[in-house]
Amino acid sequence: MPQAHATGAILAAAMFCTAAAPLQGCGTVVLPAGLGQSDPQAVNSLNPLLTNHVYNVQVMQQIYRPLVWLDRHVDYDPDLSLASSVTSADDGRTWRFTIKPWLWSDGVKVTATDVLFTFDIIRRLGAGYVNDGIGGIPEFITRVASDNPHEVTLTLDRSVNPGWFLRTGLNIPVLPEHVYRGLTLEQMRLRQTDPALYRVSDGPFIMSEFVVGRHITLLPNPSYGGRHPAISRLVVDFLEGGNPLQALRAGEIDAADIPFRLSDLARALPGFTTTRLDGPFGYGLLYLNMRSAAAPYLRDVRIRQAIALALDQDEMIALAWHGQSGEVHGPVPPAMAGFLSDAARQTYPSLRHDPAKARALLDAAGWHPGPDGIRRKDGVVLRFSVGVSAGVVDRLIELQVAQRNLAAVGIDIDLRGLEFNDLFATLEGNGHDWDSIMIAWTITGYPDGQQSFSSDGASNYGHYEDAKMDALNRAVLKDAGRRALDAAQDYTAAEQPVIFLPDGAISLLARPGLHGLREMENPLGSWSPEFLTLSGDMACAREAAAR
Repeated sequence: MPQAHATGAILAAAMFCTAAAPLQGCGTVVLPAGLGQSDPQAVNSLNPLLTNHVYNVQVMQQIYRPLVWLDRHVDYDPDLSLASSVTSADDGRTWRFTIKPWLWSDGVKVTATDVLFTFDIIRRLGAGYVNDGIGGIPEFITRVASDNPHEVTLTLDRSVNPGWFLRTGLNIPVLPEHVYRGLTLEQMRLRQTDPALYRVSDGPFIMSEFVVGRHITLLPNPSYGGRHPAISRLVVDFLEGGNPLQALRAGEIDAADIPFRLSDLARALPGFTTTRLDGPFGYGLLYLNMRSAAAPYLRDVRIRQAIALALDQDEMIALAWHGQSGEVHGPVPPAMAGFLSDAARQTYPSLRHDPAKARALLDAAGWHPGPDGIRRKDGVVLRFSVGVSAGVVDRLIELQVAQRNLAAVGIDIDLRGLEFNDLFATLEGNGHDWDSIMIAWTITGYPDGQQSFSSDGASNYGHYEDAKMDALNRAVLKDAGRRALDAAQDYTAAEQPVIFLPDGAISLLARPGLHGLREMENPLGSWSPEFLTLSGDMACAREAAAR
């Protein structure tokens, strides 16, 4: 899942103003979009089959519960899932799940019909389904059927790794069939921000207001079958172009991400509380474009390995993430400890910062320093461009470290700042007019490399192709246990189809009457605001008395 990550410019002096204007209405919580994951940006779609950007997902999942909800340990959580049980008795070919006897907020029962309807839309969307191919959906499916209103059987065309499919194939939000019935796919695309289409919910909240480009207001869903919210209203403020810390100080929002470079100052700020979040279940990465017209040498594994060896991740962690991160050299984030291979647990010693080894690889590949120290081969200069989100200060710092590290071994990079949406559009573009892009990435639930590093992967934006990699990734999708996953991640680390980079563990600053932020935040990018509680001035008098 792509994300902007980190924060824009902050006036540090403003942090020492402790007065905070009270928000209107007790029981209300106002949070910036992307809290715990990225800089605030506008929610631009509420259709879970057409978008997977973190800003949209955090709101969508309050309205539509997924069949399978993954907890902070990447395990199936039946309490937060629409499916009360999920079983497979034949090596992952046939799956049976039971739908909870919940109600939609308009009183209509949630049934298997809604599940079948949702899978049919996914089938009709085809490549237009935002998560097409992830978890083998929809191409692995041969049949979706129901014997009764609360049982659904999903049949695949092959046996699959049950742990993989449970975490990637079934975390699909279910749409209300009686609301979407009769809409064409084009009408669904055109109505992604139409409030009238999203007022029926089976989640903990109902959408009350959607002001495009400004904010969304959510109210507790009295018909929700799970844990009921303890707050009376949730406002998601897009804060586009705004400063979250200044908005928090002014009482406009109730919590904000702490910029890494201001972490020591923020923790010492009186009148607010801090919360350190788990994760991240992701990493920074430098996408290398194997189809670049200007830098075809990126297809050479020796060049990619030299780039990885030249980068001083310890320096990046100190300067960009202020110690709140760890080295990353492979496709499984350190926070997903249960999925790490033995070599990954040691953070791949053979890939740690080693400029001498990087120079030796470049020498062996025939690239030798010119008069300016930058290497050349057959008249070609070892230089490529790197696109980065212009407003993401932490990434810019990390990239400046990278520029200095690479120059030390004879590689020159040209930094190019872009808006985040332009950056992502470039990744999805025609494939030959960019060299590399630095971005953050969140794992979707299981750290397989099928989507990102297989030749036909939907997120293989760098156009990397390798027959051995394809075979190893196919094995992960089929074989249960550790062996296939370990082999695939170790080969990925050796190949460096992208250059893996550190990503910081975010901390939050919040008003002292707001509790449960750590329980609300999920490293996968989801929110569970039903776990939020209030005290003091933020709580209504009746609620405060009850405590």
